[in-house]
Amino acid sequence: MQNSRCRLCFPVLTFLMFAACSGDPAVGTSSGGGGSGTGSDSAGGVSSASSASSTSSTSSGGGQGGQGGGGSQSGLSMLSLNLHCLRLDGTVYATNAERFAAIAKLAADRDIAVLALQEACERPGEKAIDMLRAALEQATSSTWTSSWAFAHVAWEGTPDQANEGVGLLVRGVSSSPAELQHAVQGALRRVALSSTLSPELFGLRVTSVHFEVFETAAREGQAREVAAAALVDTAPSFSAIVAGDFNDVEGSATHAAFPAMGYVVADAGLDPTGIDHIMIHRAAKLRPVAVEKVFLGAEAVSDHPGIFARFEVAPGDVVTSTRITAKADPGANHFISLRGDTAPLSWSAGFPMRRTVPGEWAFVTTELGSDFEFKVLVDDTTWQTGPNVPGKSGMDQVVTPAF
Repeated sequence: MQNSRCRLCFPVLTFLMFAACSGDPAVGTSSGGGGSGTGSDSAGGVSSASSASSTSSTSSGGGQGGQGGGGSQSGLSMLSLNLHCLRLDGTVYATNAERFAAIAKLAADRDIAVLALQEACERPGEKAIDMLRAALEQATSSTWTSSWAFAHVAWEGTPDQANEGVGLLVRGVSSSPAELQHAVQGALRRVALSSTLSPELFGLRVTSVHFEVFETAAREGQAREVAAAALVDTAPSFSAIVAGDFNDVEGSATHAAFPAMGYVVADAGLDPTGIDHIMIHRAAKLRPVAVEKVFLGAEAVSDHPGIFARFEVAPGDVVTSTRITAKADPGANHFISLRGDTAPLSWSAGFPMRRTVPGEWAFVTTELGSDFEFKVLVDDTTWQTGPNVPGKSGMDQVVTPAF
């Protein structure tokens, strides 16, 4: 099938950097009720928009009981949800407007400040990210900022065909929305989308992900890439949250890539068959205090449940940061990766490194507690020549490899 919905719970190489660092994807912002910003086409890119006005009426829908404090100084509440594109099957809703109103009601009831979305689709006359932003503004009487990045065409050749992407909706203002096109791709093009929250929302950088479903090696590589890239982008605070459809369960290598890099699993133990997850790095000054599945049974708005998480202020862990920078130009449509002898590194599978500027690639981890050895590779296949490079925990190191 052409879409990328949950195929684990239902039967059924290019590398583009975050725009904030590389300037590659188009990033735009606009204001005004329902404004859509700079659009993304099939070539990719990020669109961002906010509304300068909101209404006081509250939408109705299949939400759940109230729980406050979404953006209070004591904590943050968020929702991760795969929208199942623009499809209504499996729900009681006759229109997307109705189901988006139900999502908005839950956001208002739970005082949710951030939504990480997957399979947020658009087609002529319907743009999920814009429709849901409008519903949120009506239900919460607050302004929201939306960001969206195109991934691929879903349900191609069927009446449900639409442009599919990942999105973020943030109450108030967010900044620096940016796309990461994964270095390792499967059958369908995959991207991650990140944005930085306001100081009132603790300045966290939140990433929405939707990893490869069919090809295990690609899915695991995408997870390692995001787990490391989020740390490059948030050092030295490491105030990073990653949420979305991992297309893999707790305990899998895809899932384990995050705890190995110092992330706390907010939904640990919630559902052994669940493939939607929320991670926060252990250095961040928040900790999960409540997590649950929402939109279940008759209240379903998608073929996935939503994952609701509440974080409260807490001391972050004191961590030791190790950074490796590789100065290399692998050429267009190629990437640099890192392998090593000490966990979280391994000799068997590499971490795609983060291109920070043309010709430089970075890897950051907080989990190397001893000296180690490493090498870098092109496309995780062509090894750096010469002996292993000695590495020191807690140091910034630069290597200029030959291949």
